[in-house]
Amino acid sequence: MILETTTTVEAIVNLLKKRICSGIYRPGDKLPSERVLQQEVGVGRLALREALSRLSAMGITATSHGRGTFVQGDVKSATLADVLVPYGALSDPKRLEDLVLARGMIESEIAGIAALQRTEKQLEMLWSIVEYQFSATTSSERVAAQDLHFHRMLAESIDNTFLATMHAALTDHIKMFLRAFVKSKSNPAEVMEPHRSILKAIEKRDSDAARYHARAHVTYSVRDYEEYILQTGGGGAP
Repeated sequence: MILETTTTVEAIVNLLKKRICSGIYRPGDKLPSERVLQQEVGVGRLALREALSRLSAMGITATSHGRGTFVQGDVKSATLADVLVPYGALSDPKRLEDLVLARGMIESEIAGIAALQRTEKQLEMLWSIVEYQFSATTSSERVAAQDLHFHRMLAESIDNTFLATMHAALTDHIKMFLRAFVKSKSNPAEVMEPHRSILKAIEKRDSDAARYHARAHVTYSVRDYEEYILQTGGGGAP
């Protein structure tokens, strides 16, 4: 087999990705040994190892010393974050706008699915997060963590691996925003109140309303923060 592409390493990566996507190598399968792959595609040892290293960095495969290289069953959120979330997304107005739009789309769909799939146990757990009683001395960091906890648990409650993974990929950026957003609110209850509308729609199994309230929550939270920045004379993106 002769590989024709820009570089040998890229050609090997593309070939193995195609085989994985087509089901020749399935999740959990062990790839052929380096010697077999070298002979099969006619490449050098160094090029093959570099290609395997790239696949591993992408989270597509994982190498276990002494056992070989295996196809991963799930895409890792950290890997997806490198692909989906641009660096500096929270310090550039246009990128922040793009991130808010993406988060709104993902979280609204998660809420809509949750409305159809949720169990009574999951509903009870989500209500316990929203109704958590903060003290007068609760730090803004703790309130932000509780806010993030709600969104993470909601994402993990649905039976959709891809949406849950995409949301997890945004976690670090959501966390950074929430830490700044909470400071713009006068009390913890004000931060958690919008989640009630989302949860009430989920409780009623109204997927359209759940989607609407989830998207509105993301949009309004950013708008409120930006207004706070203008009023206080602060600078920078959240």
